Amino acid sequence: MAVEPESFCWLLGREEAGRDGQLWAEYLEKFSSLEYLVRDGGIGLAKAVQSLRKRRPDLQDGLDVFHTFREGNKALRKTWGRASRAMEKAAAAQRKLDQLARRGGSRQGKGAAVARYWRDAEQLFDEATATESAWRKIRQTLDLFTPQGKLQDRRQAEAAVAEALPRLKGDDWAKTVRFLRKPETFTFFDRAAEQLARLGLPSDTLEALVSLEGLRRRAKLLNGNSPASAAARALAIARSLELHRRDPDWPRQAALVRQALRRAWRASSLAEGINSVARMQQARHRRMTQGLLDLKRLYWNLRPFRTGRRRGQSPYQRLGLKPPPLTWWQLLKLTPDQLQQLLSAQTLPS
Repeated sequence: MAVEPESFCWLLGREEAGRDGQLWAEYLEKFSSLEYLVRDGGIGLAKAVQSLRKRRPDLQDGLDVFHTFREGNKALRKTWGRASRAMEKAAAAQRKLDQLARRGGSRQGKGAAVARYWRDAEQLFDEATATESAWRKIRQTLDLFTPQGKLQDRRQAEAAVAEALPRLKGDDWAKTVRFLRKPETFTFFDRAAEQLARLGLPSDTLEALVSLEGLRRRAKLLNGNSPASAAARALAIARSLELHRRDPDWPRQAALVRQALRRAWRASSLAEGINSVARMQQARHRRMTQGLLDLKRLYWNLRPFRTGRRRGQSPYQRLGLKPPPLTWWQLLKLTPDQLQQLLSAQTLPS
């Protein structure tokens, strides 16, 4: 499964028996203009990307945060589950002890066991609280902007994650920690910095635009009633006045900054979204053949979006292609010669 994130175009969808590195390498090799990809932690895909980077050293490889967050949330639920079960065990033992006391029975030798249950439960509860705090910090760190709306860089993010990692203990967190220790997890910070540098804007103007964009992405901060919210609104007004004084056309520059930051993709959730569509369709059919999968991919790429910033355009159109003004069903009715004649009349984007 491969998806172009800006257009949401479904580029690759194959039914294969395996997912080894050689197979992935054959498919990735076809994308000759590929300069940045975001992937999951599959071993075969990782080997294919590593092999491809030997021939294309400029290729940026990012490990998506979608699966990292999913694994981390799963581990956190297990961590709190152990703490909850320990508390329930201690509470149940305490009830039995209290009941024994009400009936006038002897509690000799039983109070120590209950106290031990409570100590274990409190320890697990404290560990779960510390773990959740560390995980929340990591999730905030793996974002382009801090909760205060400031742009982060790779160095800051790596240092913050490294500081929080020792609190993620146990086998449940092993997979998440392994992802977080990979340098590819932080590639999107480099990508964002490069995209902003390509704009060629003066450093002070770029700093003001990025600051304003960071505040725009923190709507709760701007709309709150706290002193921090008031300070954020004042800063947004000051940045806007500063930018207007330099160049009345600053909204156009702000749109360029927004677009550059949007291209620093950090998650492959788009591919997972189409995967869910394919799985839903697979459940309706006795057997999902490659031909049927290709038909569904054609339908997806020719169907205009109804909502969002892609509204009114199909994935192919967003990608820069100009498909004939026909529905996917009308295209299927064309003969190969008719289709070739229609497509040959199109001017491909440079």
